[in-house]
Amino acid sequence: MVEVEYDERYWYPDDGGQVWLVGFQLVDPGSGRYLGRDAARERGLHVVGVAGAGQHHAEALVAAAIRPGDPLELRRDPANEHDPNAIQVLAGGAQLGWVPRELAEELAPRLDAGEPWTAVVLREQRRSPREPRDGLTMLLAATDSIELVEPRAARSPGSAAGRTSRGRPGPPR
Repeated sequence: MVEVEYDERYWYPDDGGQVWLVGFQLVDPGSGRYLGRDAARERGLHVVGVAGAGQHHAEALVAAAIRPGDPLELRRDPANEHDPNAIQVLAGGAQLGWVPRELAEELAPRLDAGEPWTAVVLREQRRSPREPRDGLTMLLAATDSIELVEPRAARSPGSAAGRTSRGRPGPPR
């Protein structure tokens, strides 16, 4: 089980622009504070963007009937001409993108050795709440399944406390 908090908000990257984020943020079970990517990694969890999703698989990304908390399929692609460590990210049989190259280099030998790895959609990115999805962030872990659970006590205003990832409200379509 991984504790999370559901959130919908704008994010303003340092390089300009704005991004509408919909989905989950990892939280520390003891303190209720958000976990950054480094803290998640220390716990054996990897929070990464789906590489190439918006650029090379935009149609599949928009068409895919996926929401934050939904499972993703990881499939090795050792014959990939650009990267022998390539790992495809799929939903419903459609390729959404790739595990980022740096992480794929680490995970490929483990997947090839038969170690189970699971991925779920953590959050999605849009230009605005009414725009189509143009990016995904996923959570990966060395396990057969990942269950996202929201804490019982509200930790912030608007928190969807006490609901599991399956009991959340649907993101805008």
